[in-house]
Amino acid sequence: MASFLAISRIVAGALFAVGGICLTLVALVGTPSFWYIPCVSALIPLGFVWWFCKPSVAAALSVGPLVATAALLRFVSGTWFAIFAACLIAAFSIVLLALRNGGWRIPLIISLVYVAAAFGTDRLFTSKVKVATFQMKVLLNGKAPWGQVAPDWNDGTPPLVIYRDQYGSFCYTVLRSQELLDRIAQKHTNTVTVEYNVFSDFGHIHNVNVRSVDGVFLNDGQHVVKDAERFSGQMLVDNFSSPCWP
Repeated sequence: MASFLAISRIVAGALFAVGGICLTLVALVGTPSFWYIPCVSALIPLGFVWWFCKPSVAAALSVGPLVATAALLRFVSGTWFAIFAACLIAAFSIVLLALRNGGWRIPLIISLVYVAAAFGTDRLFTSKVKVATFQMKVLLNGKAPWGQVAPDWNDGTPPLVIYRDQYGSFCYTVLRSQELLDRIAQKHTNTVTVEYNVFSDFGHIHNVNVRSVDGVFLNDGQHVVKDAERFSGQMLVDNFSSPCWP
């Protein structure tokens, strides 16, 4: 029995350390939510805990991160799903076996508090959306004060350009929408109200899209309502220009 537990500790340590390294690298490349990163990265030091600490303590500390890691299964399919599921089943089996020895209550609480803190941080400080509203100039032929922004589309429709002055530069977005072209042309106006969704993590902006133009909704958060937005940019006029999204 003792030799079996010793082998289990070695296997568990390797499984957690190697699996944690692989999952952390994948999560850093792209993860559906921030809180998965601290959870899967915690598997790496847990591998060493399995090697050098009591199995019951290591098992209890593993519960929270392991449950959070299991939540990633819904984003995997095919062969990788089978491999991932098999590793999780093995890890949970070793954890349940080790928990039978007792002395796991306080480490279990620490494990669950850690996961709760990661989840709370994710909800409070990441994927925040703020709506910014501007009065912007509108061009119906793709020609801006600094030149042609984009050629006509393949069907002959001219690009719709909206832009604003930003302390020595022009911040602009190019749209493809016959509906907007007709709507604005009928109003005979060169200024429209534009709303942008501004996405940020920990106070740092990482993405922006157009929420609406002249009351016509294009994006509800990350969900595309009307596929009209093509690209955005900034035309710098001098060395003292300010960024569009500081």
